[in-house]
Amino acid sequence: MAKLSAEAKVGLLVLGGSVILLYMTFAVGKYEFGAKKGYVVEATFDSVAGLDDKAAVRMAGVKIGTVEKVVLEDSRAKLVLRIDPGVKIARGSEAGVKTMGLLGDKFVEINPRRKTEYGAESPEQSAFYREGERIETTTSPSDVDKLVSQLSGIADDIKQVTASLRQVFGTERGARSMEDILADLRGTTSNIREFSYALRSDGSELVMRLNELATNLNGVVNDNRDNLKVTLENAREASRSAELALASIENVTKKIDRGEGTLGKLVSDDSMYNNIDSAAKGISDYTSRIERMKTIVAFRSEYMFPQSKTYFTLELKPKPDKYYILEVASDPYAKYTRSEVVTTPPGTTTVSETYEDRLRFSVEFAKRWGNLALRMGLIESRGGIGADYFAFDDRVKFSLDAWNFSSTEPGNLNTHMKASLNYTINKLLLLNAGYDNFLNSDRAAAFVGVGLRFDDDDLKYLLGSVPVPK
Repeated sequence: MAKLSAEAKVGLLVLGGSVILLYMTFAVGKYEFGAKKGYVVEATFDSVAGLDDKAAVRMAGVKIGTVEKVVLEDSRAKLVLRIDPGVKIARGSEAGVKTMGLLGDKFVEINPRRKTEYGAESPEQSAFYREGERIETTTSPSDVDKLVSQLSGIADDIKQVTASLRQVFGTERGARSMEDILADLRGTTSNIREFSYALRSDGSELVMRLNELATNLNGVVNDNRDNLKVTLENAREASRSAELALASIENVTKKIDRGEGTLGKLVSDDSMYNNIDSAAKGISDYTSRIERMKTIVAFRSEYMFPQSKTYFTLELKPKPDKYYILEVASDPYAKYTRSEVVTTPPGTTTVSETYEDRLRFSVEFAKRWGNLALRMGLIESRGGIGADYFAFDDRVKFSLDAWNFSSTEPGNLNTHMKASLNYTINKLLLLNAGYDNFLNSDRAAAFVGVGLRFDDDDLKYLLGSVPVPK
């Protein structure tokens, strides 16, 4: 077998080192061969100080691309971002320049917006950014020089405070003031010590003084013994006056029994009794109708992935086939706000859409025929109608509601319709599920919920268990 010469070995070593060096160069420089993968979007910032080409683009902390180019456009920095294939950026997302850690590398962070908070401008426009489009909303990084300037101002304030303290306590006058304060504290401590010594040594004398006070009180009682006798005589006179008053009352009752006077006529006349009896029957009939009215109080919460709604419901049923529903709901989409801001230059329009959680009210009248009930009135502060179908002794209820027929909110123009299925366990625990706003795809959401339901018997038991302060 032929052996390699020294020159061949050196050549092979140089060739292997060159291949490794070439690989490391392309790996560190992140060079690519062939067509670049992914798609390109743009973003404009007031400043991108410290951000260079090849910087990472991240979303939720995960790298999704790189900064391909940094150029100056109309006195602002324009970044060309190459996004990995398969990664979609929703419209309305915000791009910002962040720092990895305290002193780490800078990168571009994409903060996506929820799909329900941003709608496309036209039916043909996609809900995600495409090749060559620009991210409108951006935030520039914090200015380090400005932070250093603020820290310098704080340091100057601290210096002024220490200088003021030095002027107060650093001079001869300040030193004397401090010595006077310490001297006063020593005097106060000495007085407290002397007072404790006096209590310890003169405690027996204090007991003697208390004994003398008790003796004096006994003397006062003995001196006023005659006055006590007079008070007892007055009590006897009051007792005799009470006996006379009782005799007068007895005389009046005898006159009433004989039918004399106004009270006598009221007692002896049958017509008064008949009127009172009629009034009592009317009151009894009214109270019986109140007792027949069935009251139901319910609380429930619906989780809509990821929003949630909370309901408080009061049902009043004067008859089994007729009832009223009063409901208060906390709606996370109660108030919609849209604002557009045009910046010049370069004339970029920034769209901001927000929702505010508020209370909404429902007041409905319901009429039932067998297992079917129809409702109408206010549903979540809008005019609406609804229907319920009951099964399995009213433990299962399927509901369909429709309201908000003339909405002008973008992405929520169709009628708000909600389908739900409720199941009551042991007449107390309530489970429900369904699909909300299914006519508007941007706002449609499935939900599951749980709640509590109390009828008249439960409310009487709960109210009877509440302790009443005496």
